[in-house]
Amino acid sequence: MSYTEGSGKRRVNTLAAVCVLLVAVLLFVFPIAWMFLTAFKTRVDFLSAIPKFVFSPTLTNFATIFASQDFLKAYFHSIVVCVLTVLFAMLFGLPVSYALSRFKFRRKSDLAFWILSTRFAPAVVVLIPLFLIYRALHLYDTFPGLILVYLVNNLPLVIWVMYGFVKEVPIEMEEAATIDGASPIRCLLQIVLPIVRPGLVATSILVVIFTWNELMFSITLTASRTRTLPMAIYNFISYSAINWGSLAASGTLAVLPVVVFALVIQRHLVSGLTFGAIKE
Repeated sequence: MSYTEGSGKRRVNTLAAVCVLLVAVLLFVFPIAWMFLTAFKTRVDFLSAIPKFVFSPTLTNFATIFASQDFLKAYFHSIVVCVLTVLFAMLFGLPVSYALSRFKFRRKSDLAFWILSTRFAPAVVVLIPLFLIYRALHLYDTFPGLILVYLVNNLPLVIWVMYGFVKEVPIEMEEAATIDGASPIRCLLQIVLPIVRPGLVATSILVVIFTWNELMFSITLTASRTRTLPMAIYNFISYSAINWGSLAASGTLAVLPVVVFALVIQRHLVSGLTFGAIKE
């Protein structure tokens, strides 16, 4: 095969790969873009038999949901629950990951498997027992109860994802610090933590997504006092009709915090673990 033929084949393969990626991006982005457009349409526009891509935008749908105190309260509740869940998950998950990767103790493998096994059962299996336990302990429709169930649900994910990041940190760095008199806690805070920062950021995004979008536990374990955003959005769907305008507007507002959070910390996401270790 000549150089020209090989170069032409590579260009064809590259073009085909780009086309496949563009189609995949369109498939994922189009529903979000359509929801965004629907949020700014009037009732006549979004119920039109022929989809309208050119229309006069309106803020009526956003005015409707902002006029609802229940939606604003639910939005605030989701922010509080999400932030506290991420903080506690990182606070408890990272030390456990460090202990599993660095220390030797009896039944360590059994403990690691038990932590992982808590993710095996689907959430619907534990809903009724959790509801009964929460009613007995007076945790039903409380913020501590909701944060606790989200923490328990996300903690195994945090532990196992961070375990892989901590495992990649050269142990020689900690051994050198130990010779200089550093304690394990100091090694964790001053050596391991700065290096695994990209892992913390990536894991926090996963916890944010799973907590922000969670509906099943929210429906079962909360009522009016601690109603979260997914429940408020779900209320726009009824047996008789679907309020598409308010549904699209509330969905757009629900997507924005996660997108903004990802954009703000994107530079940490693209930072490699090795690069972080060298830089530090």
